[in-house]
Amino acid sequence: MNTTSSARHYFKSALQASRRDAGAEAIELYSRSIELDPDFAAAYYNRGREYDSLGRLDQAIADYSRCLELKPSANAWYNRGLAWRNLSDFAAALADYDRAIALNPRHAWAWNNRGNALYLTGSFASAVESYAASLAIDGTFAPAWYNRGCAHDELGNYGRALEDYTRSIEIEKRPEFYYNRGLVFRRISEHAQAIDDFSAAIALRPGFVNAYNNRGNAWADLQQRASALQDYCCALALDPGYADALYNRGLEYCAVNDYDRAVEDFTRVVHHNPADADALGARALAQFCLGNMQAALDDFFRALELAPDSAQLYCNRGLVYAEQGFFREAVDDYTRGLGLEPCNPAAWNSRGAAHAALGDYNQAICDFNRALEGEPDHGDARANRDAALAQRRCRFVQRKMRLRSGGAQHEIKDR
Repeated sequence: MNTTSSARHYFKSALQASRRDAGAEAIELYSRSIELDPDFAAAYYNRGREYDSLGRLDQAIADYSRCLELKPSANAWYNRGLAWRNLSDFAAALADYDRAIALNPRHAWAWNNRGNALYLTGSFASAVESYAASLAIDGTFAPAWYNRGCAHDELGNYGRALEDYTRSIEIEKRPEFYYNRGLVFRRISEHAQAIDDFSAAIALRPGFVNAYNNRGNAWADLQQRASALQDYCCALALDPGYADALYNRGLEYCAVNDYDRAVEDFTRVVHHNPADADALGARALAQFCLGNMQAALDDFFRALELAPDSAQLYCNRGLVYAEQGFFREAVDDYTRGLGLEPCNPAAWNSRGAAHAALGDYNQAICDFNRALEGEPDHGDARANRDAALAQRRCRFVQRKMRLRSGGAQHEIKDR
């Protein structure tokens, strides 16, 4: 047997090993083939694919590159592009996909993965165009429909996203297809349809943690507290450290006034991530509702160190100060919150109440008016403004009465 024949013998044996998913054996056999025939392009290509499947991406790229030197092909460019993509070198991946397409303009997978690389770099509109090119070649290519739906979703084109997700589901029922369509339904407040899609995703993949969490969110949107809590508990049974589900369950416990359990959940989130300002702020509110004012203030201070531009955190800390009678501090916090988010009727109303408690009725009335400008049906602001107006009138009358009584004390005496 000559050298070339021996090389091909090892190559055929390597192919058989690949079919048995014996990757390490296949690599060894391809390597023997290459030792006998250093210019055997197909052996480099196939060994590159084996390296790729084992996550040995640098070696895969080296083999694809050698194959391309010996015998350029669309598939070799395409597969090297995939390896670059898995190394997060999206520019190199795009260049290789373009070369693959130049050799084979009808390479639907290359167009699709070119779209993925563009998507991952935030070029969503260009990604849509690449996915469209893939679909023009193969209209039954479900991943391209799904991926284009994702790109439309990022662009805020929710109607088109729904159309593409639906088309992908018609072709192939995958859990992630239902899941992403469910996310869009929830974004446009179609909560019942969102629940149906999350349920379909769970039926196809019973351990789909994110689907349980987001179905819980959809139930929460509908104020179906028991169902929401059940789904968050299911998510946490699958992944006890799932911070999003812990946080969301904590919010639901707050909604049903179970603040002790809420504090427990928020504490677990903070334990996993001490820099989670949202969890600290939520725990602060739960502590406030339990009457633990100092614990609430401590959490608000920590949260604001992490998120100094959060209007909501300032306004919520203002509530704690006001509850303790520290109205000047409350006014300061409401003012900082309103500086960050002026269109907040609740904060204008709260600052007005703090000004009124300090006896500054003129400023209080101005604040209540601002609240009513933003929300004309804000009942508390209207009632508070009426009370402040009454207090201001009362003070005016009292002042006039003091002036008159003061004048009556002066007597005219005869000499």
